[in-house]
Amino acid sequence: MYHHIKKLMYTVNVGTPDPRFGNMLLEQFGGANGELAAAMQYSIQGLNCDDPDRKDMQSKEVGVTNND
Repeated sequence: MYHHIKKLMYTVNVGTPDPRFGNMLLEQFGGANGELAAAMQYSIQGLNCDDPDRKDMQSKEVGVTNND
């Protein structure tokens, strides 16, 4: 289903490590208000929705397939 190419789109040069920026970046992706939390909320809401049209729409947003 997925094809992963382990090559960066842009060249990244890191001069010196920045722990504050690293913590902020991790928080944005996997923190309580991050992208991963939002995706999980959408998937749970989509699976628990009673309206078939909304359930289908929310499932397509996060790539969940539901065969019921």
